[in-house]
Amino acid sequence: MKTVWITGGGSGIGKALALLMVAHGYKVYISGRTLEKLQQVGAGTHPVVCDITKTDEVKDALDQIGHVDIAVLNAGGYEPGAVKETSLDSFRKIMEINYFGAVTCVLALLERQVKHIAVVGSVAGYRGLPNAAGYGPSKAALISFVESLRTELHGTDTKVQLVSPGFVKSPLTDQNDFDMPYIIEPEEAADEIYKGLQTDQFEIAFPKPFVRRLKFVRLLPYKYYFPLIKKVTGS
Repeated sequence: MKTVWITGGGSGIGKALALLMVAHGYKVYISGRTLEKLQQVGAGTHPVVCDITKTDEVKDALDQIGHVDIAVLNAGGYEPGAVKETSLDSFRKIMEINYFGAVTCVLALLERQVKHIAVVGSVAGYRGLPNAAGYGPSKAALISFVESLRTELHGTDTKVQLVSPGFVKSPLTDQNDFDMPYIIEPEEAADEIYKGLQTDQFEIAFPKPFVRRLKFVRLLPYKYYFPLIKKVTGS
């Protein structure tokens, strides 16, 4: 039986993926900062309390788990808002969770020579978007980090994958007060991730129609990109 460690496993994508992988016969450890929340996931999952922004807690969690076959680094934070309405502390907090938290986990996993690491980014990291100046850059940095990791580990025994979800129904996206195109349920996202983990593709991106549009937008020169974003978002 293969062992999986999923960070941010108490809700949303992490919870749905944990339950799916249990159903597929994996031994699944889920981590987060609140034990009660992790215990409510149930259905064969094993809770391990861990704040990914703290190196000692990450190492302690891995010591408790032991051997890890697949690590899915899914934990993240989200605080939408315009730049002028967002505090410096908020920018730092999101970067600490979304970027440095994932980096902390990766470094600890590499010490243990884990063979499969999947990091959950976001399509919001593809290009700058209005009201996402805290979240988007943290995911953009994460995408760049995982790309670097992939180039360094390509040809070794460690598989590196980047997960790029679009809008997924969760307590985080519940904060949004705008229309979210192609929004999907956590269970749909979990299914996409699970299928992607079985492949050797680098990026697991979904939903496909939304991803195709954003990848096209990512290629546009600034003189076309900014007017398009203004038209689409009204910002």
